[in-house]
Amino acid sequence: MKSFMNFEMGALNVMTVPVDPAIVSSFAPLAQQAATDDAFAVLRPKWNSDIQWISANTPETFAHFQSAFDRLRIADHVAPHLDLDVAPRLYAGFVLVRSRCTDTNFHLDWIDTGNAAFTLIAPMDERIRGFGLLYEKVTGSIGEYDYSPGEAVIFGEKFLHSTKPGQSEEPVAMLCFQFGTDRMANWGKILETAGYQSLLIQQPDGRFAVRDGDSWRTISPPAP
Repeated sequence: MKSFMNFEMGALNVMTVPVDPAIVSSFAPLAQQAATDDAFAVLRPKWNSDIQWISANTPETFAHFQSAFDRLRIADHVAPHLDLDVAPRLYAGFVLVRSRCTDTNFHLDWIDTGNAAFTLIAPMDERIRGFGLLYEKVTGSIGEYDYSPGEAVIFGEKFLHSTKPGQSEEPVAMLCFQFGTDRMANWGKILETAGYQSLLIQQPDGRFAVRDGDSWRTISPPAP
């Protein structure tokens, strides 16, 4: 899997793609529902914001994210850049919710994965205008991407980025996917990121695993 260049953004391993805003916004109710529904997990990292990650906590609720991933045809955009046996695999889907970000936190989502995994972020409505995405260009300068309903940004390895500090009177929600190769070779490195934001995950081989303390335990057989 080789890096690719986005000349418009001036950065490696990043692309913007159209998405159906109706499918994306259908996940908005999770921002209120998840806190009282054990079928979903709510994780709150100690960052410079009030961010929450709301993800599936059962294979049945994971299926909602899988359906959206399939209907949005996200795999079509990354398949040419991946080593695959069959097709790109969705590892995790979640709704990201926040209303403030007080400082930048530049980071890489994926490290030493061989560019075998990607993140997608798609805003649910116009309230996203209060936030943006800052990223490092190959020149070393900082670029800015403005989220827009109906469009998603997808990025892989070597894409250094941060939320642009901002604030919204109401919580802002975004749909996120983590996905990539269906081969297990680099799963250890992929899991270092994919396993940070969810308690249930789908492995490249199609098996579901749940977090068990500091490790992961598979709960289903491999996909056919």
